[in-house]
Amino acid sequence: PIIYREDGEILPVDESDLPVVLPKDIDFSKPGNPLENHPTWKYTKCRKTGLKAIRETDTLDTFFDSSWYFLRFCSPNSQTEPFKKSSTDYWMPVDQYIGGIEHAILHLLYSRFFCRALKVCGYSVPIEPFKKLLTQGMVCHETFQTEKKKWVEPDNVIKKKDGYFSLSGEKLIKGRSEKMSKSKKNIVDPDYIIKKYGADTARLFMISDSPPERDLEWSEEGIKATHKFLKKIFEHLNNSFEFTLIFDRKNYTLNEAELELYNFLNKTIFSYSEDIKNYRLNNAVAKLRELSNLLIKLEKKGSFFNYCWSIFLRLVNIITPHFSQELAYNAGFKKNLHEISWPNYDSKSLQSSQVKIVVQINGKKKFILLVNEGVEKDEILEIIKKDKQYKSLDINKFKRIIYVNNKILNFVG
Repeated sequence: PIIYREDGEILPVDESDLPVVLPKDIDFSKPGNPLENHPTWKYTKCRKTGLKAIRETDTLDTFFDSSWYFLRFCSPNSQTEPFKKSSTDYWMPVDQYIGGIEHAILHLLYSRFFCRALKVCGYSVPIEPFKKLLTQGMVCHETFQTEKKKWVEPDNVIKKKDGYFSLSGEKLIKGRSEKMSKSKKNIVDPDYIIKKYGADTARLFMISDSPPERDLEWSEEGIKATHKFLKKIFEHLNNSFEFTLIFDRKNYTLNEAELELYNFLNKTIFSYSEDIKNYRLNNAVAKLRELSNLLIKLEKKGSFFNYCWSIFLRLVNIITPHFSQELAYNAGFKKNLHEISWPNYDSKSLQSSQVKIVVQINGKKKFILLVNEGVEKDEILEIIKKDKQYKSLDINKFKRIIYVNNKILNFVG
């Protein structure tokens, strides 16, 4: 509550005039601040001097609301108090906060001030309102300008051999990729993406392109590739398999290829679940791609493969719900996928399997070691030292030893 006096002084409202009651005859049909447009409310006088004054009409900054709204969410229907003690005691503090970098330095900082002030005023709120923070990256896109420095939307840009042009044929200057903003017009209309490729394509692309804490480079090529991936699986599965919830391992004899797939499937369930819980979303999608590629490569049918594809749809459902639900429905599953429990994995399949390590000297293959999956570099070096058939290899004379996990050990001299 501030007044701007006609002599140029900026003063707080006299305490005896508090609270300043807002008018009820507000016209919301005009653009801008309705208090600024009110004919009488903003005009007042200074109680001490009698000089004319104008009230501050910007009464509530948006950060004021966002500094405590999470408390209101705990009891949104309360009519007598902003939030109930029983509700905030149950729901607060917030388990996970996800937002851009500006949220970390502004919103979260102000939220702490509010909680401390509310605590002093006797409210039951935690001093630290949020347990964990994930600072997500920005969505970026290339920028385009005319020679007169006028920004042009990417949808209105045509790429030719001799450069970039507007729809009207005007030569454009391509700028660097920056955070999407209305001012620079480097935004992509989500309605266009959803209409052309579907919401699931947009979701899967954004999740799989980069880790959530890094900036995402929006790419039409990336969207097309993701859409092609989903379309490939849809055409491969639609009306050609039966949705299967249960696979009895004990009563089914798996051949070598099927056993390898079974172990890989269970490792995928485990690692995918861990990746999702730890916000390694792009890693999670990569594992699903590996699983689908392996299933398509084998091109087999039957109860076991029905089960494998059903697991795939149950896992991907949290990212592409429309895509997976339609395939499941067409395959005989008439319930919602989110109504069934999360897939369990066979813990025996997680036990260490063996991998082949290619041992090289200056990039040239010398021999292959068969070791347990996930073995550390030092363990491999010990195996080489102790095995008599490798006694001619003096590992101490090399300047560097490069190890690519589960694949290559290269001695560089």
